[in-house]
Amino acid sequence: MNDAVRIAAIDALLPQTQCGKCGHPGCQPYAEGIAAGEAINKCPPGGTATIEALANLLHVPALPLALPETPAQIAVIREDECIGCTKCIQACPVDAIVGAAKLMHTVITDECSGCELCLAPCPVDCIDLITLAAPQAAIQRQRADQFRARHQARLSRLGRDDARRRAARSTAVVRPKLETAATPVVDDQTAQLKRLKIDAAMAKVAYEKARTQVAMHPDSPFAAQLDALQRTSEQATAALQALQNQTGQAHADKATTAEQSALKKAKIEVAGRRAALLSGERRGVDEAMLNRLRADYAAAQQALQNAEQQCDKPAAQRVLVDKAALSVELRQLKTDLAYARAAVSRLQRSADTDEHTLNAALERLAAAEHRLQAHTSAT
Repeated sequence: MNDAVRIAAIDALLPQTQCGKCGHPGCQPYAEGIAAGEAINKCPPGGTATIEALANLLHVPALPLALPETPAQIAVIREDECIGCTKCIQACPVDAIVGAAKLMHTVITDECSGCELCLAPCPVDCIDLITLAAPQAAIQRQRADQFRARHQARLSRLGRDDARRRAARSTAVVRPKLETAATPVVDDQTAQLKRLKIDAAMAKVAYEKARTQVAMHPDSPFAAQLDALQRTSEQATAALQALQNQTGQAHADKATTAEQSALKKAKIEVAGRRAALLSGERRGVDEAMLNRLRADYAAAQQALQNAEQQCDKPAAQRVLVDKAALSVELRQLKTDLAYARAAVSRLQRSADTDEHTLNAALERLAAAEHRLQAHTSAT
């Protein structure tokens, strides 16, 4: 069996959720890793069944799962809370989310692989995961080829879009410039400086995103990669600083001094820690986790005050407003009401809806509204 056939056979046994929990950006890269000798127990969505199938194919011992098994599930957007930011659309590896900027998004249920990648980017935490019952779970497992095809189609589309952008940049009209003594000369050192700035910014963004996801979801697979991402970010920043010192740009612009950079980083840290705390309160995490999130937020605020003092900048007059998060019960009541409204709207738009089904949906909507009103009045 040659390598290509071996990789294809391994890939055929994977669930094709494209979730990245194995440490690879998709199922096929993980299949390539297994073919090269990587462990076969890194696929939580595949579970024990996938491990046994891989062990039989490769004639290797079956291993226990490295991470807890992920049940078959789908994502559902609470559409009345969606702000239309498109971040979940960009994150979905199988193009199962539709919508447009500043307009409501929704998940195509039959196309969702349950990868969870849309949860972390959502700035308003309006996406829920629903565990599928056994019949629906079996149907989803049978859609592995469909998920693979959609993922490959998405990669092809992104590749074409990137090629078009590159072609547009390469064919852009270059306007002639007057030859003057003041015209700057773009040399190799300037190009290198620009590249290092981009590398440092991208490394920092990757680290901050991973840290935010780990804060919101402690069991996230990104926790194992957090230290490596931090080292990469620090190395890229150090390389940029070294080149800036060589070219004299580190002292040419006060906005790029170490103090200003530390202040900006402290502000970002405060915003990230506050978002993590609010998300934890909305999700109803346990008190131990809440205390940890509160301590992280307080430490970030203190670090911001220290950074402001280092820059000789007067501390801002901050007024912290303790806004109580939605209780778990109130959140569930609002979710039930949203689903009831959506069901009525869908039935009213359908020409095949009979009167009995519509009346039952209207009764469920009225009951949901009554329960929410009663809870609100009692509190």
